[in-house]
Amino acid sequence: MRDQVRTSYRISSVAMVSKAIGGVSPLGWISKPEIILIDEALNDYEVVWAAAGYPHAVYPTTYNELLRCTGATPMVVGE
Repeated sequence: MRDQVRTSYRISSVAMVSKAIGGVSPLGWISKPEIILIDEALNDYEVVWAAAGYPHAVYPTTYNELLRCTGATPMVVGE
């Protein structure tokens, strides 16, 4: 599965926030960021695998559920 998981951006999550993929959960922030963005391309998938706060843990969800739970602003990320 490792070779099948890709991010929609060119900079790795490790470079951006010093956390591995799976370690940056979209929920449960101690200090909620001012803005949360979600890539509109995720809406192309029936199931979205979201980080669960540990590098080897993810959970199935949907684009719409992530929008509701996070209050994220949709935008186009990448090309």
